[in-house]
Amino acid sequence: MSSENMNPDGYDREELYFHDLNQKLIDEQRAQLNDDRQAQAHKNNKALHWMKCPKCGEDMSEVELSGIKVDRCTACDGLFFDKGELKLLLESRDHASIWDRLRGRA
Repeated sequence: MSSENMNPDGYDREELYFHDLNQKLIDEQRAQLNDDRQAQAHKNNKALHWMKCPKCGEDMSEVELSGIKVDRCTACDGLFFDKGELKLLLESRDHASIWDRLRGRA
C-alpha cells in the first residue's frame, strides 16, 4: 500500500469505496427508521384522539339524524359533523324537523 493511493483519512481507494457504501446503507436504514417512528407516532396520536370530543375530551358516539350519521359527545352533548355531513343535512328535504329535534322540540 503506497501513500499515493491513500486519502487524507488514511483509506485507500478500495477501503474508501466500502466505507462510503456502508455509510450509504446506514443512512438509508436510519431514514427508514425515522419514517417508521413518524408513522407510529401518527398512529398513536390518532388512537388517542379518535372519537374524542374536541370541546371536553370525553368519548363521542355516532347518532343518526334523518339518515345522516353525526358524532355526539356523551358528556357535553356537543354535536360534530364530519366533512360533508352538514351540507347533506342542509340539503335534506326535512331539515327543519331535524333542527327542531336538535333544539329538543320533537
